[in-house]
Amino acid sequence: MVRTTILSRSNYQLCKRYVAEKVACAINKNSADVVNDFIANMKIGKGNSMNDIGLHMPLNILQKHFRKNSLKDLKITSHEITTSQLNPHYVMIHLDKYDFINNILKNNIGITRQHCVPNSKPCIIDFSSPNIAKPFHVGHLRSTIIGNFISNLKNFIDGRVVRINYLGDWGPQFGYTLLGLEQMKPDISKNNITLESLHNAYILANQMAKNDSSVHDKAKSIFNDLECGNSTSDINNLWNEFRSITINELEVIYKRLGIVFDEYDWESKYSKEKIQDILKQLSKIGLLKLKEDGSTVVLSNNQEITILKNDNSTLYLTRDIAAALRRHEYYGSEDLFYVVDNTQSKHFYLLKSLIAQINSNINVHHIPFGRIHGMSSRKGQGILLDLLLNQAKSTMILKRKYSETTKIDSMNDNEVADVLGISAIIINDLKQKRKKDYNFSWESALQVNGDTGIKLQYTHCRLISLEEVNCNITLPDEVIAECFTETVALELILEICRFEDILTETNQELEACILVNYLFRLANCINKALKVLNVKNSSSTIAQQRILLFYRARETLSTGMKILGLVPLKCM
Repeated sequence: MVRTTILSRSNYQLCKRYVAEKVACAINKNSADVVNDFIANMKIGKGNSMNDIGLHMPLNILQKHFRKNSLKDLKITSHEITTSQLNPHYVMIHLDKYDFINNILKNNIGITRQHCVPNSKPCIIDFSSPNIAKPFHVGHLRSTIIGNFISNLKNFIDGRVVRINYLGDWGPQFGYTLLGLEQMKPDISKNNITLESLHNAYILANQMAKNDSSVHDKAKSIFNDLECGNSTSDINNLWNEFRSITINELEVIYKRLGIVFDEYDWESKYSKEKIQDILKQLSKIGLLKLKEDGSTVVLSNNQEITILKNDNSTLYLTRDIAAALRRHEYYGSEDLFYVVDNTQSKHFYLLKSLIAQINSNINVHHIPFGRIHGMSSRKGQGILLDLLLNQAKSTMILKRKYSETTKIDSMNDNEVADVLGISAIIINDLKQKRKKDYNFSWESALQVNGDTGIKLQYTHCRLISLEEVNCNITLPDEVIAECFTETVALELILEICRFEDILTETNQELEACILVNYLFRLANCINKALKVLNVKNSSSTIAQQRILLFYRARETLSTGMKILGLVPLKCM
């Protein structure tokens, strides 16, 4: 039987290109657009028999470029391209099984990544972005987790990403916090201010404002003086102290989550005094208008949008415009991603519209997400993130204490339990559809069985253990494809191969659940294969080939976990 042969030493994407070009030549449509269309729609899969594998492509994609009634009109042998027996709406371009196995197992992820050409213009990912003087609560959890995932994904694919944490340090809340601290003296002095005490001061001042309307006016006045440069040195020093306290405490959480930012940006960098050039630019292109009440607006899509209040203080939108233009100029970035919840969609629609009029080279991308329900304290208030992580850690310590498979001594127990708890919370979030709200459940998030972060860690640890137990077996220099005769082996190889397609789809949709669900399928294939493909009692040749297969599977699993923001454990 004649088969299409994969180029030796080529990776999966080169294989797809080779096959796409072959089919395009057969229909006399060998243009770059046609080839790329074929590549984008090809997926690896099995046929009806164990020995039948190939690239599946929707029949309508082929017919879009080849407007004939029958596949028989193709100048290509019927053994090479057929209608899929599994799905009549697909065609299957058959591949040589042994060349395919050799290609996938010989060319690992590391080799594939070496061919990646870094993007000369980095993309900016703006995520997390809590406010100063407030503890990190779970309301910022999704932005942090999703933003980190997108940053890791873009970095893996494009090679250059700038992670920015844009902190809210500007507005009347500073005045409220200051007034609250004054009321808390002498219990609170400058030497014992913490993030918790700042938050308590803010709450106290808001309670005071309910009984005394002048408190709001005082808070607003304090901020206006700060923005206009009229505040005292003591006030300026306190404001800078608030920022330092916030950053120091936030970085403890970020370190625990394994997140590092390239830049901390501040709303205060874009006060009225610091954005005069932007206001002149808006005026020059005819977008700026002064209203009778003293406020300043810009004209966009037949509506007036306020960017300066009548007291000359800036708004959130004003500062975002200035920040976007500064990031474009400083980093040369054209793609700016903002990981902010669904409720801010109108804000980013306006931002995108205005930026497009100012500089058409800048692309604003709002990455919206739904909210988490069921994460409140007994008082109905949002719980703090460190308390959530501590609860997850404590739960994992108990689960591991009574588990027969626990292999870690007590010295490392806390560290491993923390990683497991964080893994559970991250995967429980990222397996959800990004734009949808969801209800948090401790039971589902931290269960050992089922599709959870614990399952991914457990599978990775099993593969590490397999390598350690068989450390005397070295990875072979050559692939002997004929050694893989079992169905579970081919299914695992196919799943490893699908990783590149999954990353492409995940990047297009920026939906973590696509990658998460793939890793669950990969873990299932690995665990099935571990039951069947015995290494210890096999011949040296078979053992080496199976170790190679499991090594490639672990590489793939580990890479996917890291993209999602997990730290793959070696044992648990």
